[in-house]
Amino acid sequence: MKLLDFPAYLRDTAFRLLPHRARTGLFPIGDPGPGAPVLVTGNFTLTVRRLRDVLAGQAAWLLVVNSKGFNVWCAAGGGHLTHHDIISAMRVAHLADKVSHREVILPQLAATGVERRAITTATGFETRWGPARLEDLPAFLGRGSRVFNAERFMRFPGWERQEMAAIWYAPALILLTPILWFALGPAAALAGSAGLVVMVATLFAMLPRFNPLGRWRLPILLGFGLFGALAGWGLLAASGGATLWPLIAIGTTNLIGTGLLFMDLSGTTPWYPSVVNTGANPATITLNEARCNGSGDCVMVCPRQVLKMNGRRRKVEIREPAQCIQCGACIVQCPRDALLFRYADGSTVEAPTIRNTRLNLLGKRRTLHR
Repeated sequence: MKLLDFPAYLRDTAFRLLPHRARTGLFPIGDPGPGAPVLVTGNFTLTVRRLRDVLAGQAAWLLVVNSKGFNVWCAAGGGHLTHHDIISAMRVAHLADKVSHREVILPQLAATGVERRAITTATGFETRWGPARLEDLPAFLGRGSRVFNAERFMRFPGWERQEMAAIWYAPALILLTPILWFALGPAAALAGSAGLVVMVATLFAMLPRFNPLGRWRLPILLGFGLFGALAGWGLLAASGGATLWPLIAIGTTNLIGTGLLFMDLSGTTPWYPSVVNTGANPATITLNEARCNGSGDCVMVCPRQVLKMNGRRRKVEIREPAQCIQCGACIVQCPRDALLFRYADGSTVEAPTIRNTRLNLLGKRRTLHR
């Protein structure tokens, strides 16, 4: 990362829930020739910057598709990045005239909304899924564009958990810090802000040790809110300003932060399904074994290794249903429509519905406009 890009990285990290649009088109990485691989991505600025950094020293073509400024996973899941968008971008870039081969590498996390066979039918280009994470791309390209099973799993390392923490506390700080500053002075503002940051950062650091969807979800979040308040009070006391009203303000700040987290913390992680989309009617992934032909398309795109291929039977098996985050990628990619969502109330959502609709931020399905 270049030093001059650092402010933009900070902006896009802190406000990554908001769209930030990069230029679209076909761009060279290094000095690619006509035989260089073509990698597809959306036009979220943070993703494009990181791709350029990760691919430094490689020779490749980067096809940046209009995803409305959202990251690939959110864009594909929300209907802002589809195979129609990729087909259009390939045609506008005259990709067939720029490269001598006929293959594009798709980001695995786009599988929730991109039907790769449709791209082949429309353009003549074969498609291949890349790894789930950007940092695995150099090794993937180095071994001839082959993905290891472990690279299909969506890891969530500590540094990225802290990035996700920032998208929760950064907007809160912008709103609450000036209010505390003018109402109670700089000491209370800084202490309250620091307490909020400590609370959220610690919560995300400890995220692998508890399930935010479990029965203890509310007590755990309230406990972290109290922890943040105590941290802020301690800082304020150390500065000699621990009077009643600043203490109340710091406690209120952390209570507000906890309330925001309670809304849908799980939905902003790659490990848990959104509570907004599931609510009190959770879904489970279900396999119609009679339809399964063992193609393995679903296994290749599952980011949580819920599905496994039974090579002896030539059938897919659901091995880890509790790990399912209900992204729907497996359902979209299955060529035989053998997978579906079955909800707690007995209703089902099958492949045609998943392919033709997308969930909005309120968990309601809307029809795609193509």
